Amino acid sequence: MKTSRVAEVKSAFIREIRSSIPSLLMVVPLLVGAASAQQKLSLGDNAALRYYAAFAQMQDYAITDAEAKKLNGILDGPVPYDDSQYKDLVEKNKPALETLARGAALPQCNWGLDYIGEDTPVDYARNALALGRLNVLYAFHLMIAGDKAAAVSAITAGLHFSQDVANGGSLFATLAAKSLLVTHLRAISFVLHTGELSAAQRSVLQKAVAHLGADALDWPSAARRDLEALRGRCSNDPQASAALTRTISFYVAGLSAPKAPTLAELRDLPPQLAGLLPNPHRVWEEKQDLSNHLAQARALLQ
Repeated sequence: MKTSRVAEVKSAFIREIRSSIPSLLMVVPLLVGAASAQQKLSLGDNAALRYYAAFAQMQDYAITDAEAKKLNGILDGPVPYDDSQYKDLVEKNKPALETLARGAALPQCNWGLDYIGEDTPVDYARNALALGRLNVLYAFHLMIAGDKAAAVSAITAGLHFSQDVANGGSLFATLAAKSLLVTHLRAISFVLHTGELSAAQRSVLQKAVAHLGADALDWPSAARRDLEALRGRCSNDPQASAALTRTISFYVAGLSAPKAPTLAELRDLPPQLAGLLPNPHRVWEEKQDLSNHLAQARALLQ
């Protein structure tokens, strides 16, 4: 009797499982599809993927230090912009610059790097410097060609791209981003003086600059990432580790202070760590220089 009852229960259980299988088979693809769609959406929204593609599209893009200095001369005014020298270069790189613009229109940027301190790859930041400088020349080329709306769009995309360069990176990447931001902010002055912009075009630039925020870049986070990476060098030395903790706190706070911090104030660090610190005075000055250019651009666009 007991054996018969057990058999009945077992049979009912098997029937229940079998009846559930079709439903389960329908649900599993839905779950997999939803996960794939979520992953695809996440990847598709990542601006860094477009930027990496733009790097691969660049051609004959190497801008020497002398050429970069000449670009600064154009921005300052003494050196006239000669479109005949650059139009072939920027036209050749138009696909890369259009890819940059598509990336800059996306809401998030994740470079996909594991932060490992001084060994963190920085080639993307170097490529970004080249691409960003090409973008400024492209904006100049468009202005000379009379396409003011496209020139404004290029500068707007370049500002967003420049800010993205520093996202989640080291002080090296942040300094590269600062350089590009300053170049694009100075390009705003160039286009304002080169040709009369419409009220709508000025408004586009005004909103793009406002979108950068008060400081444009997160200097304290970049500094903290670099300094925290030194932990491994003093993991067996509690005294040095404590000194590093104090230094990180001081260094990060100093970047927001009205006066630049100095290396002399970090003297309690062991020599093997002190020699690896980015000069806080220089970093503070770079941050202040960006703030000055932001203020100048905002004043021009009023």
